[in-house]
Amino acid sequence: MSQSFVRLVARQGGVFTRDQALERHPPARIRAELRSGRWRRTPWRGIYVDGEQPDELPSLVRAAALWLGGDLVACHSTAALLWGFDLRSDTAAATDRLHFLGPAAMDNRLLRQLQVHPSVLDTEDAVLRNGVWCTPGARTACDVARLGAPIDTLATLDRALRAGACTPEQLAHERVRQRGLRGVRRLDELVPVADARSESPMESRMRWRFLVARLPPPAVQLEVRGAGRRHRLDVGWEDHRVGAEFDGLEAHMTRQQLAADRDRHNWLSERDWRLLHFTAVDVYRRAEAMVEQVRRQLTARRTVIMAP
Repeated sequence: MSQSFVRLVARQGGVFTRDQALERHPPARIRAELRSGRWRRTPWRGIYVDGEQPDELPSLVRAAALWLGGDLVACHSTAALLWGFDLRSDTAAATDRLHFLGPAAMDNRLLRQLQVHPSVLDTEDAVLRNGVWCTPGARTACDVARLGAPIDTLATLDRALRAGACTPEQLAHERVRQRGLRGVRRLDELVPVADARSESPMESRMRWRFLVARLPPPAVQLEVRGAGRRHRLDVGWEDHRVGAEFDGLEAHMTRQQLAADRDRHNWLSERDWRLLHFTAVDVYRRAEAMVEQVRRQLTARRTVIMAP
């Protein structure tokens, strides 16, 4: 294989076109490389990937950009995946379209597994992430949060902060920059309360339910101390001594975990804490009942004087 071709492929991040390969190799050689696995096909006709490149999103994005032509910028959920805060399942991420910012004249009906979005904002702020040009972390988080499902808004912002993709200050700046765009009102309400301490998207979704119901904003990962021990609650209202926890399917899988959980619950109860437990069914299907249960506890347990 010629060194000039190797250098070309390296410059393009491990992807290349059939025409580029034909300039240096006969068709029989191309077929042999594909059969051997030294080169791989992509979903886009005439675009190949060096077999030494990981079979991962960055390679796929570079291949798509080469097929589209020009240095397009990955955005929305594609950029979120590159930054490490995409909320979709692995299956959904693997089957959904890739998203790029590009010219408004591009007809998405002619594109396979791709969506090109015209942007009111320019792409001068694009940054290189895993070898792919994409929107910055804060811009990506705000784009996904304002255009996705409302219940995912806070989870996206929390996750972006937790992943280190951006800072609270960068989110606040981007929120102002995106004024006038569709869905930006969500950002006005939720960017100020986004919190990197939230440990899972479902915890964030549960907290979102409380916030949109106009309950007092709870503390995130609230620490309760006493008698030489300390425990964290997913969210809590310290002045009322009320906490709420999201229990996933993986919780309490062993006797030891169950015993530890009961010991923790009893310890909190002895200190006059009321701890409520919720699941995905509550968050998604019984949200109103969940919120009202918390509201009743906050109302019944008016601000208490904390023991020293």
